[in-house]
Amino acid sequence: MILPALVCALGLPAGFLLIRRVPTCTVATEPPSKAAISLIIPARNEERTLPHLLRSIADAGCPLEVIVVDDHSTDGTAKLAASCGARVVCAPAKPPEWTGKCWACYQGAQSAVGQLLMFLDADTYFQPGGLDRILSRWEQEKKPRAVLSVLPYHAMVAPYEQLSLFFNMLMAAGAGGFGTIAPPRLFGQCMLISRNFYFKAGGHAAVAGVVLENLRWADKLREHGVQIVCVGGKGTLHMRMFSEGMRGMSESWAKAFAQGASDSGATVLAVSILWISSLWSTALLLAMPYDFGRLSLAVVYFLLGLQATWIARQLGDYRFLTAILFPIPLAYCCIVFARAVRRRLLGQKTMWKGREV
Repeated sequence: MILPALVCALGLPAGFLLIRRVPTCTVATEPPSKAAISLIIPARNEERTLPHLLRSIADAGCPLEVIVVDDHSTDGTAKLAASCGARVVCAPAKPPEWTGKCWACYQGAQSAVGQLLMFLDADTYFQPGGLDRILSRWEQEKKPRAVLSVLPYHAMVAPYEQLSLFFNMLMAAGAGGFGTIAPPRLFGQCMLISRNFYFKAGGHAAVAGVVLENLRWADKLREHGVQIVCVGGKGTLHMRMFSEGMRGMSESWAKAFAQGASDSGATVLAVSILWISSLWSTALLLAMPYDFGRLSLAVVYFLLGLQATWIARQLGDYRFLTAILFPIPLAYCCIVFARAVRRRLLGQKTMWKGREV
């Protein structure tokens, strides 16, 4: 009867192969120079989220320039950005072969004057001293060919946001190189790169039609000898992704996760499947009326819950109860992912902010 528990326990090494430790940016001993950096923020209908980010930038000490690329918003995004001191660039009409975000980022990069380009999602915001920490981490690399990417720490308010647990962990595993089986890729929410190597590698034009552009572009950058460094954003860069409800959260995860799973690489995908299978097997066998070694399974379940807690706390303010009751967010993840795969197989598009992606 112990055999099922031993099989389920394979999830523990699988989880740590995916994510062992998420490094963060250390406190800056001396404030780094911001004179050469252009912050580029693609924004489509971000009137509600932009103020938090722009205030945090102002509190950090103004960089060379802050560019908000208005991606044909239908709300007051452009007006608000201008009132907060940002330079607003209105993106031209998007060519059909481009995604909206890639197009907006490329327009911002072309109009920027800084020698360093930092791309930021509009729902991110700096913690006090956060921008200095990121720039200090960049300077520590002392490599002109480096690109630094930050996975923002997931700040949550509403209870439904806790359901993002496994999406958040799998995103970190697929792109961060935080485990032992895959090199770091890129996170789309924050990326710092020299202007020279951005355009040398083709910029966002190299991945113009890709929804989850960060994974594909990482490969392009490596072809040009660029070294990718990924860190977690805890205490540095945070994000509130899903303030508009559970439906919007589900659509956001669904719009690119099927592609993200395939782009993460065969090894990461295989270990992720092993990990998720172990989590499900443990929970289901423990719930069965038959005794498959209930005490051993209970111990494995508890250890898997502690592992999920350890990983989750590095990525966001997830509650212990969310991690220890992991079958609930895991079921949500599997349902949303299955819907996304079905749409992909049927050639259906997902609507995101009034646009098909």
